[in-house]
Amino acid sequence: MASLAATLDRLRPGPRFERWILERVRQRRGPPQLPFTLEYRHIYVMPTRFGAWFGLLLATITIGGLNFNNNMALLLGFVLAAIAQLTSLLAYRDLVGITLSGINTSPVFAGENAAFRIYLKNPEPRHRFAVQVISDESTEVEDIGPQQSACFALKQASFVRGWMELLPFRLQNRYPLGLFRAWSIIIPTARCLVYPKPAGNPPPLPRTRRGDNGTAQPGEGEHFHGLRDYQPGDALRRVAWRTSARHDKLYSKVMETPREEACELNWYLMGHQAPEEKLCILAAWILIAERRGIPYSLELPADSLPAGLGDEHREACLKILALYGT
Repeated sequence: MASLAATLDRLRPGPRFERWILERVRQRRGPPQLPFTLEYRHIYVMPTRFGAWFGLLLATITIGGLNFNNNMALLLGFVLAAIAQLTSLLAYRDLVGITLSGINTSPVFAGENAAFRIYLKNPEPRHRFAVQVISDESTEVEDIGPQQSACFALKQASFVRGWMELLPFRLQNRYPLGLFRAWSIIIPTARCLVYPKPAGNPPPLPRTRRGDNGTAQPGEGEHFHGLRDYQPGDALRRVAWRTSARHDKLYSKVMETPREEACELNWYLMGHQAPEEKLCILAAWILIAERRGIPYSLELPADSLPAGLGDEHREACLKILALYGT
C-alpha cells in the first residue's frame, strides 16, 4: 500500500508540470490585457490527489464487479464515475467567464510584504463558489455572488528597493467535491514600488536653520504657539494649568515648529557611507521629519526636491530614493 501511494505521488502533477504549463502560457498567451475574461481555452482541469485515489477506488469496484459478475457493484461503480465526471464539469463552469478587472497595490518598504489586490468580477447571474487565488506565498478563497465582484489580497515578500513585479498566480477551484481542480495561470503586468528600508538607528536630523521663509507651522514641536480650548485626548503635559485656573476652564497649549528649523537632506553632506546605507538613512530621516512636522528638502545626484511637508511630498521623496540608480 505504501509503494502504491508513492507511485501515485510520483504520477501526480507537480511543480515541474506547472512550470511547463507556465512557459506554454507565456509563449502562446503572454500577459493579459485587463479586463481579462477566462474562456474555455484558458482553463485546465486535472484530478486532485483525492480524485486520483477515488479513481483507483472506482477501478477496484469495477474489476471486482466484473470478476465476481456482480451487477450491483458495476452499477455502483458506473454511478460514482458519472458523478465524478459531472464534478469536473462543475469545477470548470465555476471558473469560466470570471473577469479579472484590475490589480493594484501600495508602496512598501524593503523587507515588508506587498499586498496586491486582485479584483475578480462575476458577470453572470449565478454564484461562483470557493474561488481561489493562489501564489507561492499566499492563498485567498472567496465566494462571488451573481453579478458581483470580490477582492483577493496576495502577499509577496519584498527584498530590494525599486520596482517589484507581481509573480504569476493561479485562479483555481475544487468545487463541489474536491475530485478535480480547474485552474488557470495568470501572468500579470502589475508591479509594486519598494522603498529603501529605513535605517534602524539613524544620525540626528541635519538642521540647516535656513529653510523656507514664512510663518511657523503649528503642530507637534518644541516652541509655544498659543492656547486653545481643551479637547478630549489632549496630553496632560499640554494643558495650561495656570491659565485654566484663572479662567476656570481648561486650555491646551499649541506648539509649533519654526520654518527656520527646516532640514536639508543632502546626499553630498552625508560622509563616505555606502550608497545603499545613505538611502536607508535618508528614508529614516524623511519619516522622522514627517512625524515631527519639520519641513525638509532632498538633494540627490540625479534629482532633488525643495523643502515641503505632507503625504505627497513624503511619497515623492521616497520614490526618488527607491528608483535611485535604476
